[in-house]
Amino acid sequence: MARQLVAKAKWRRAYHRLSDANQRLVDEALRRFRHYLSTGEAPVGLGITHLGGRTYEFRIGLGLRSVYVVEGQEVVLVLLGNHDDVRRFLKHQ
Repeated sequence: MARQLVAKAKWRRAYHRLSDANQRLVDEALRRFRHYLSTGEAPVGLGITHLGGRTYEFRIGLGLRSVYVVEGQEVVLVLLGNHDDVRRFLKHQ
């Protein structure tokens, strides 16, 4: 059974605050990430990194990352932001 991708409201709000160009980058990264979820083959450049426990991140661009948490059959997108946002998230997790 394939994992379901779910985006938290905070992640969706961050997405809608991005410029159109950055939204397109996110859309492309999500397309590649979905491919990874269905095949297990991580595309070059996605830069999936284990951050500890069930928490991971993938690269969207030079300064943009998405943090996700694996919860059973769900992959929950919890943060969309830069390196500092990821550090703050991990510190308060």
